[in-house]
Amino acid sequence: MQNTRFLLKLGLYKSGEMIYFSQLDLIHILARALRRTNLPLYYTQGFNPRVKISFSSGLKLGTQGRVDTTFYFTEQISHEKLKTELQPQLPEGLEIIKDDVKC
Repeated sequence: MQNTRFLLKLGLYKSGEMIYFSQLDLIHILARALRRTNLPLYYTQGFNPRVKISFSSGLKLGTQGRVDTTFYFTEQISHEKLKTELQPQLPEGLEIIKDDVKC
């Protein structure tokens, strides 16, 4: 059972065609991209576990801008490792813009 979780906060920038994807779509896109990496992901507890991701606030549909995102892991990892593993898995229009946000 996973009891320990480590938080890592990043800023993502949504632009281009990605502005037409809702916040719920963004959650699914990020979860799929994270599962493609070899990172130690933290999953929610319960009958249907999901990759744990949270946002400080969402963007309106059709607007571009920054989304502050918190990722949860079972082990401590660096911002650089997350960025190098995750960025190639993200679609065009969704970029990691800030990797020095402190938890």
